[in-house]
Amino acid sequence: MRKFAIALALATTALATPALARDHSFYAGIEGGVMLVEDAGFDVRDASNTTTAQDIMILDFKPGWDVDVVGGYDFGMVRVEGELGYKHASLDEVELRDQPSTGLGFGSHLGADGHGRSLSFMINGLLDLGDEDSWSGYVGPGIGIADVRYSIGGTDPVVDTTLVDAEVSQTKLAWQVVAGVRTALSPTLDLGLKYRFFNVPNLKSGNTPDDLKT
Repeated sequence: MRKFAIALALATTALATPALARDHSFYAGIEGGVMLVEDAGFDVRDASNTTTAQDIMILDFKPGWDVDVVGGYDFGMVRVEGELGYKHASLDEVELRDQPSTGLGFGSHLGADGHGRSLSFMINGLLDLGDEDSWSGYVGPGIGIADVRYSIGGTDPVVDTTLVDAEVSQTKLAWQVVAGVRTALSPTLDLGLKYRFFNVPNLKSGNTPDDLKT
């Protein structure tokens, strides 16, 4: 049976990050910000997991949002933290690359609705640079698990008849890279700006192209 696979599921976020982080102590924080989701391309694969058609459909998303709760321990120059995050973005349009059954040409852009969302738990290792009582910066990787779901609905008649109610849902390994700056507002409170590149690669669905409308 042929399977759909999303080639990439990734996002970048800019976050305002109030937190408490001091050497050799525990800290916690709440983060929230804007998320930009990169276009998601669908490949078709056969039963042997061989790609038979690449990027037959591209999902384009509107800017979304990202909310996270973090908690960890500051060892000095290095921090280790756990992060529970929720990300959500609405679908803007679908670009068709190879859908001859629709009667539309290559590269047609169709209005669509639906959304993508991710619920993740990550472990981050961060390198701290600077003065914890003034301005400081940090950078580091994270790894964890994410439950990701895409739903595709239609505002265009072609999407309504060929792609409506298509869904991809899978829990997979996720990774990210984070970087940020922060400043101390008081001995117990920091405020900063954080950037995240979040990736859950190679999501798969058991739907065939003909099944997308069911």
